[in-house]
Amino acid sequence: MDSITQYFQLAARRPELFAPSDQIPLCMDEETLRNYSASTGKPVGVVYDNSPYYFVLADLCIRENGELYTYARVVYPHKSNGVVVIPCRNSRFGLLSIFRHPPRMESGGEFPRGFGEDLTPAENGAKELWEELGVRIAPEELEFLGEIQTDTGISAGKVQVFCAQVGEVDIPADNGEGIHGLRWVTPEEMAQQVADGTITDGITLGAYLQYLCRKKHS
Repeated sequence: MDSITQYFQLAARRPELFAPSDQIPLCMDEETLRNYSASTGKPVGVVYDNSPYYFVLADLCIRENGELYTYARVVYPHKSNGVVVIPCRNSRFGLLSIFRHPPRMESGGEFPRGFGEDLTPAENGAKELWEELGVRIAPEELEFLGEIQTDTGISAGKVQVFCAQVGEVDIPADNGEGIHGLRWVTPEEMAQQVADGTITDGITLGAYLQYLCRKKHS
């Protein structure tokens, strides 16, 4: 299936991703998309399919003067593109040590998280705790805190945020995700590591802020 056919099939399944706008109008005429791609050599439509995790789209947009241009974004197969769970134990937060492929470097500490799946967000959160921490916990034991959008410049995806009280942790040796350690930090240590730039992961920072605000106003 070519990229433009796949694009219009996605639009039929997920019309909310193609909502009309006067600010950045989308060209949704198939012939125009094909002619533009053929004449410019630029890919249009679903230009990269990394199922089951995400797609990269190159939309054809229209400027006020009628000029056409492409604008890329990432979309996810599910309306929730993932979950993040804040592990709590003895008034401490659990941070995973992970080598991340995209920046090719060690992250400064992250909460367990994963892409969206054909599960409820709570079921997905419980699954991530098992896969990344070796902790079994029932979905209903997770406390839902809300949701965050991690980068509206490239994606509309939302991440569901939970926290969970956990017991013994046994990180699977064959997790296959670059995870190789876990440290437990006090609230004071967590705040200091955010302030000094040790923790930079955006999803972890967003989840932590939501946790703080929820606890303060609950």
